Amino acid sequence: MNKQKLLVLIALGLASGSVFAAQERVIKVQNQVRLGYDDNVYATDDDEIDSAYITDIINISAKLNFSSRTDMLLHWQPEFKYWFDVPGDEFVTYQDVYARLNHAVSQRTFVMISDHFRYQDKEGQSGDINSFDQSYIENDLMGSVDYTINAVSQIKVGGGYMLRVWDEDDYGKGEAANNFDKYTANGSYIREVRPNETKLIGGANYTTVDYEGSRGGYDSVALFGGVDQNFNPNLTGFGRFGYSFSTVTDTFDGDYDTSNPYLQTGLEYNPTARSSFNGSIGYTISQGENSGYNAQDDLTFRFGARHDITAKISLAGTASYTFSKYESDYARIETLPTEKEQYLQLGIRASYQINRNNFVDAGYMYTNRDTDKGILADYDRNRMDIGWRIRL
Repeated sequence: MNKQKLLVLIALGLASGSVFAAQERVIKVQNQVRLGYDDNVYATDDDEIDSAYITDIINISAKLNFSSRTDMLLHWQPEFKYWFDVPGDEFVTYQDVYARLNHAVSQRTFVMISDHFRYQDKEGQSGDINSFDQSYIENDLMGSVDYTINAVSQIKVGGGYMLRVWDEDDYGKGEAANNFDKYTANGSYIREVRPNETKLIGGANYTTVDYEGSRGGYDSVALFGGVDQNFNPNLTGFGRFGYSFSTVTDTFDGDYDTSNPYLQTGLEYNPTARSSFNGSIGYTISQGENSGYNAQDDLTFRFGARHDITAKISLAGTASYTFSKYESDYARIETLPTEKEQYLQLGIRASYQINRNNFVDAGYMYTNRDTDKGILADYDRNRMDIGWRIRL
């Protein structure tokens, strides 16, 4: 992984230089050691491999103030994992590096630039049937400019570039060609119609994805209107409603034009200082997460809850469900039919604070993927762990 190491070293070098240049800095360090068990390490349909593991996760974060108008957030989380029963892949390392620079050009103009680098195993819906040991590099560079027109109106414009490169050349390049470049641009107009309560929004998002080689990709423009609403001090919500117009390109019959509803909506409720709940619903077209289709239509439901049972005991839970439809017109291979997929993930985590800096954690996550059994894999996966966390 020479490219991975080079990108990490560049990111850490820039971060280190920024730390020393800051006028004020707050640095936090946390270390987690977990002992766990995974009953389907590679998320496969057949020949599941299960294993216990031990992992060490280091979390270093910093907030740097360069001036009254400029600050930076930095986050680095390396993970070192040892599998007890995975031949050939006993010891693995992962990386997560994030940086965000905020700068006030003037009282009306604000600029944000961020970069997020990850090296990790396949997750979510990524991967084909019975594909073992897939890891990838992903780097997401984003920027935005906010301009305040007057006391009630604001304009936001932004853009980004993301790349994904898989470890296995046969999966990332070659016939599968799952490596991709993704470019985004967006703009919106925001007007506050009720002070501190209601904001109306209108805007557009543009996305283009190009896969490795001649596989193709897709282009999409979403036009939407929406609202941000503070119902009361404890309840907030947002909604974006519109339509997307997309062109999916493949290698055998050229371009396919399609249009779909666009929906992003959610609520956050904090009934007390010790409890919080959030939920969201989304419907959109996105890049295909497998070798067969260049795009997919996703309907997603997410829910999260957290409660501090006592001053020392906290409990958090998450649930997400995604229904994906892979149209035959999205396929890069002529013989592939329309396929459907249901992806469910449930998680719960508990934490007990021993003293000011030491915690004991325990967690469980269940994943289920139910498909039409074409090139996609059905599987169940159970992961659980117990660990010790210390703040340094």
